[in-house]
Amino acid sequence: MDATPEETLPGPATEMVGEDGLTQRQRRSARIAVALVAPLTAILLALILVFFVFFDTTTIDGPSMYPTLFNRDYALITKGLTTPHRGDVIVLHVLYKGRQEEWVKRIVGLPGDRIDVAGDMITVNGAGEKFPHMIIDGGATQPVERVVVPAGQIFVAGDNRLVSLDSRFVGTFPASSIHGRVVAVYAPLSRMRLVPEP
Repeated sequence: MDATPEETLPGPATEMVGEDGLTQRQRRSARIAVALVAPLTAILLALILVFFVFFDTTTIDGPSMYPTLFNRDYALITKGLTTPHRGDVIVLHVLYKGRQEEWVKRIVGLPGDRIDVAGDMITVNGAGEKFPHMIIDGGATQPVERVVVPAGQIFVAGDNRLVSLDSRFVGTFPASSIHGRVVAVYAPLSRMRLVPEP
């Protein structure tokens, strides 16, 4: 009697089980998993340290710091700022029209600095701003104002002077209102970059 097709087909190969109770394939998978655990754990730990321990995050809301920062950039900021410098891009806690807000601006003047404002242009102690960043201005010359920054205060402005609400209009801010300095943009990926110190 001839064998049926089912009887002539070879069955699946049976893998040998070792003394550890694993097949060769299972041991290979286990080695790969173990090799991945260490780097993935290190990456996860680094992300936790960056985003929750050493730094804070903020989202840029509006175009007042363009082209340094774009609307909807996700930024990494320091927790506090021990020594502010002219040119630092900072996040401020601001009470504006009865609401607590976060503003992102650039420090232009420190305590004791003489600030002369002619619309979009600002001079500090008689000299123009000398930072390696672009300022967008429309050539406005009004309002004209001279301010000496009081002790414990800072004078801030946005890089996009045409649309920025800043110290030119609302005065100086306490240095204690600084939440931190913007150090990097981490999203979107197409705009990931460091924000250089002055």
